[in-house]
Amino acid sequence: MAYSATWDNGNAQGRLEAGSHYASLSDADELAERVNRRRLLVYQNSQDFSSAVYSGAPVENDLPTDLRSNMTGTILEPSVGGLGGSPATPADMDWLWPIADADEGKIIVAGDSGVGAGEVGLLQKLNGTDHWTDSTLTAYETGVRAVHYNELRQAIEWIHRGKWELPIYFAAGIFSVLPDAQWIDEAIANNGSDELRSIGYALFTSSGRGLVDVTVRSGSSLTITANKDCTVEAHHCLRPLLWASDQPTWNEYQPGPDKSWSTAGGVGAGDSTLIGSVALTAGVPGSISNSALVSVLQAMVDGAETNFLLRRYDTGSETIDISGEVTIEFDLTADE
Repeated sequence: MAYSATWDNGNAQGRLEAGSHYASLSDADELAERVNRRRLLVYQNSQDFSSAVYSGAPVENDLPTDLRSNMTGTILEPSVGGLGGSPATPADMDWLWPIADADEGKIIVAGDSGVGAGEVGLLQKLNGTDHWTDSTLTAYETGVRAVHYNELRQAIEWIHRGKWELPIYFAAGIFSVLPDAQWIDEAIANNGSDELRSIGYALFTSSGRGLVDVTVRSGSSLTITANKDCTVEAHHCLRPLLWASDQPTWNEYQPGPDKSWSTAGGVGAGDSTLIGSVALTAGVPGSISNSALVSVLQAMVDGAETNFLLRRYDTGSETIDISGEVTIEFDLTADE
């Protein structure tokens, strides 16, 4: 579903017009909600703007200045790796210019420190400068004007397409030679009769933060790197796995009655779905980007298991070390 923004107070384009519309408490609340929507998306907690957004509040530096500093600071330039892990996740978070013009797909930066190759400056797009209009607001001195709200609304409308890079943690190996043993191994093997497969996960959300209510775009990809030439087949593992306690084995996805894979090894019906395969050259990342991956990532965003299963599709005597990363391009589907 395409992103669209609606505003309760304004003209047909959603803008306040001097002499026709007055900025109100509801307008500030509305902006604060949408700023927080984007804060949560970049794995930050919501910010409490209530000290500035209340009936009778004076014009203070943090309204709308604090809302603006969020947009050009913590949202456009979020801290990556905030959820921890090794490698740290998210590995990278960018907002992309969404308009179908010569700048489409470029990374949006504030522009107050210049604009580099492959980037587009938010402030330059807003008003042709490197700062917000009336960049400093002083209580009882600088009045909040329609343009301040309109610039924030326009920025919010532009900042809706993202590209997040998330590492995959291959935390379990399942080995046909020892079908009831748990393994921890970032490796795959297939000699034609016995296999070692690897299962990992990506962290899409944490405590309500992260990728929620977004539409996955076709530019998304799954990137795999191996230390030997091989062909790797990737699956979406559908079963719920107990990463913190009992990891899967070749025979079972969890210990206990009725917890066996439908087909030993985890690629049977109901166990996993095929995403695709990629022929790899040693040390050179290779990517899968297809409609099956988009469907899988959308399902994960919407609450499905965020587990990936990798197996070596060709055969050989080597045990192969692997690593992986998923890149998700998306559009917001809701602001509230």
